[in-house]
Formats: sequence, C-alpha cells, structure tokens
Amino acid sequence: MKNILLLIAFISFICEVNAQVTFTKVTTGAIVNDAAYTEGVYWFDYNNDGLLDMFAANITNQNNILFRNDGSGSFTKITTGILVNDGGFSYGASIGDYNNDGFPDVFVVNGGSSASQNNFFYTNNGDGTFTKVTTGIFVNEIGNSWGSSSVDYDKDGKLDIYTANYNRNNFLYKGNGDGSFTKITAGAIVNDGGNSLNCAWGDYDNDGFPDVFVANANFTTGENNFLYKNNGDGTFTKITTGNIVNDGANSTGASWGDYDNDGDLDLFVTNYFTENNFLYRNEGGGVFTKITTGQIVNDGGASVGSAWGDYDNDGDLDLFVSNDNDQNEFLYNNNGNGTFTKITTGDIVNSGGRSNGATWGDYDLDGDIDLYVANGNQPVQQNNFLFRNNGTPNNWINIYCKGVISNRSAIGTRVIASAVINGVRVKQTCEISGQTGYNAQNSLNVELGLGNATVIDTIIIKWPSGITDVYMNVAVNMFITAVENLGIIGINNEGGEIPVEYELQQNYPNPFNPATNIQFMLPKAEMVKLRIYDILGNEVSVLVDGFKQAGVYTVTFDASKYATGLYFYTIEAGDFRLTKKMLLVK
Repeated sequence: MKNILLLIAFISFICEVNAQVTFTKVTTGAIVNDAAYTEGVYWFDYNNDGLLDMFAANITNQNNILFRNDGSGSFTKITTGILVNDGGFSYGASIGDYNNDGFPDVFVVNGGSSASQNNFFYTNNGDGTFTKVTTGIFVNEIGNSWGSSSVDYDKDGKLDIYTANYNRNNFLYKGNGDGSFTKITAGAIVNDGGNSLNCAWGDYDNDGFPDVFVANANFTTGENNFLYKNNGDGTFTKITTGNIVNDGANSTGASWGDYDNDGDLDLFVTNYFTENNFLYRNEGGGVFTKITTGQIVNDGGASVGSAWGDYDNDGDLDLFVSNDNDQNEFLYNNNGNGTFTKITTGDIVNSGGRSNGATWGDYDLDGDIDLYVANGNQPVQQNNFLFRNNGTPNNWINIYCKGVISNRSAIGTRVIASAVINGVRVKQTCEISGQTGYNAQNSLNVELGLGNATVIDTIIIKWPSGITDVYMNVAVNMFITAVENLGIIGINNEGGEIPVEYELQQNYPNPFNPATNIQFMLPKAEMVKLRIYDILGNEVSVLVDGFKQAGVYTVTFDASKYATGLYFYTIEAGDFRLTKKMLLVK
C-alpha cells in the first residue's frame, strides 16, 4: 500500500555546508552532577510532552535514574516511584511501547558478569508513573544479562526483546502485545552460549526483516562475534563466513548506520583493551568489506560505546566513540567520500572519563543533535557528560514516526530522504533502532542533516507492516510527525520567523472532507493543547498535547470516521484560549 502526500515547500536561504561545529559542555544540573556507576543511557519521551528525557542504568545495586526534560535546557531528577527506587546491578535497558498504548515502557537488564539477578520490566501508566511487572518468565529468569534491544523481528506489530547474556545463552522474548512475552527456545540465536555483551538489530540485507549482530568478549584472548540472518519465518540462520564473524576480539557493542549513503547498513564494532575497533562496509548481497585504513579503525583504545549521528547536519553520518580507563573519547567527522577526519579539539573529545554508553538526541529542539555520555566504573563513581551542540547554518529535518499497524514506537521503520546538497543528489537511509553501541539508545526521532538543501524532494517511509508512505517536496528545518498510513499530521516551521503574537487560523479547506489543516502560531515556548469537539461538546480528538517551541505549526485533522456536521477546535497555550468552528460535509 502506498500513500502519496504532496506538501508545499517553504523555501529558505542557502546555508554554508562546511561549517565548524562546537559543543558546550553542560556543567549545571543533576543530570551532569549525580556521580554514579552509569553503564547505559537512553533518550526517550516518557511523558509524551515532545521533549527528550533521559534514563540512566547504574550498576552495583544503585538506583537507576530518570531525568525529566523541563523544556528550558534543564532537567529535573525524578525521585519517586519504583522505576528509580529499585536498585539492581543494571547494565542497560530497552525502551519501547511494548503494549502499544502510546507510552514507552522500560525493560532493564541486570547482572552482567558481576551478579546473578532477574531483569526488571516497568509499564508506563501514562501519568508519569510506572508499574513494575513481577510475573512472567522474562522477569523471573536469571541470565547474567549485559545488554538488550527492542525489535519487532516477526513484524507482527508487537515489540519483542532480545537480551545479550554473559556466559549464558541469549534470550529472545516474543512480544504478545499486552506487555507479556513468550520465550523462544529453538534455534542458534538462543542456544549459542557465549560471553555476549550487547546486540544490534538492523536489516543488513534489505529484505525487510531485521537481522542481529551480537558482540562478544571474554576479556582475555577475545572471541568471535555472532551474526544471525532473519529468515522471515520466525527463524534465523547463523552466518559463519566472513571477517564480520571471524575477527576474534573483546567486542563491547556495535552500531548499524549507512555512513556512505549507498542504501544499506554498515557496521561499527567497539573493542576493549588496546584492540582496534572494526568498521565493516556493506557491499550488498550479504557481503561486508573490513575497512583497514584510517584512524577510525586504527585508534586502539578501551572503546566501549558508539553512536552514529550527523552532528554537523551536512548529510552524512559521523561517529562518536566512548572509551574507558579515563581515555579521551573519539569523534570522527564523515568526509563524505568514505573516509573520516578525527576531531581533536573541544571538551567533547578531551574530557576523559571511564565512559560507557553514549547517545545522540536533540534535547533542546534547535535542529541539531546533542550528546549524552555515561561514566563510572568500579571503583570510581563519575558524573555523566552532556554536550550541547552549538549548531551550524546547515539545514535539517526531524521526523517523529508513529506506528499504527506496526509497533507504536516505529522501531524497525526505515526512512529514506532524497535532497540535493551542494549540487549533488544525496539519498540518506535511516533505520529506527532500539539500540546503539554499548547499552544506549539514540532518540527514536529520525534526525537528518540536509546541508544547503532547501527542500527534500522525497521522503519514503517503509514501515515494518509493509506499508510505504511517500511525501514529496517537504520543507527543511521542520519538526514533523508522520503517522503510518495516515500522513504527516504535524509540522513545526522551526526554521521560519518567530511570530509576534498567538494566533489560531481558520482551518483550510472549510468545508472539508475528510481532512483539513489547522495552523497556529506561538510567540514563545508553551505547553499546548489543541482539541476537537462535536456540536454536543464531546471531545472527539486531541491533535496536540505537549510542549512546543516558538514557531508556526500546522496539523491535520482526519475526520474519516466522523459524521457530517459542525465541529469546534480549541487551543490552549499558556494564557491564550481560542475556539473556532469548522464544517465537515460528506
């Protein structure tokens, strides 16, 4: 099924593409002053206010931490509730909407090589609180779990969980869609006992089904990693040939990303001690080439975390690598020709630390991605790092994908954006993932840099369900929401002028059938609610309910399931209140 939505392109000025990027190290607030043994870090919007919050997983039976984004560049540490008062030897987590109720839930892995503990699972109640699930095999089975990832491996619209276990078989739990899981017991994917630390799902062969790479480490002589190809029928085939599964090392994690913009996923693997890291370029057809030249694969270090992200918004993926043992971190800028330049200046690569997971996400909604890094390892507790991206003039797009038939978190969805940058057509491919590197999860939003492109010619969204949505002539510098099989329902013209006053425009078209657009304007950042009511005053839809930056917004109301008649739409933004009417005629 294919839906094509034509959008009017807003033309903006041409920007310099090759701009120097700097980061500001944030030094105030609990989010960077709460010393702990943090292993895993995860950007996610737990309260659905449109702002990225942060979950941090801690070892040595410390409580895990949740920081709520307050929308002003600051965070509040949440201190009440079971989620942050349930100490365990927590190495990491998987975050996703496992019961498809619209709110992300949290699965926490415990144990690693240091302790034998059950894993934790918390369902999001939708009111800012969580309930701990205590029944079911997936929270009552000791696996010395070190890492995990959310995935919909069978594409049934229900998120599954895979855990990487140390000196045990790994676990695969098939989601039942109601917050419960069924354990899969057959196949090499759950019977290859190894010293697994983390797993990375990605559709490397472009057949529409996610495959999984497993990073292994015995912390002595090293061991081979695992790669399992998804057969599309609920089973997997173990790949046994090629460097990608025969380069024995002490691998801590892996990240899939299309760094060369050729339409398939490449793989970066971090290795510990003084081992060099691995980069495998996907040649298509299940073939990988091991890259052996360049600093990106010759900077031996105690590397732990990795995260792909286009931090300079020039249209190609750059790479951050976190290191243990108080070594400086690595940041590699993509040159756009298959090579990378190592960045050596700035706090982001000169702060040292016993660093673990690292994650990119635009927490301040300014169009560029920021970085959070987990720190601390026994016996040293350390503060985590937050680096705010100071930006470039380059253009960008931020797409929040919402599954309907597919899983609500849209994990496994592939977004392909085509635009002309510096006179050359660039096609970027991004697959929404439940994991990056070592115990981390990037923002689930698709955050793409566009260089000096003034319009995105085509955005193709391939959902796990098999549905494909196509959008043409999309404006740059926008926050948009794409709903599976429905279209773009929210547009934030963040790149335009800031309005001088609040406004709620008349919907267009009016009368309408079946959909109409509603535009509103905010002169400053506010919590916004935009509701639809029928003639009897019954609320029939909530189009907006969350924090919005200053700007011009357009949302679409789809009235396909509603009867002909008069409807009202009401906006609440700070002290601003206004209601207007519209007519649906079928």
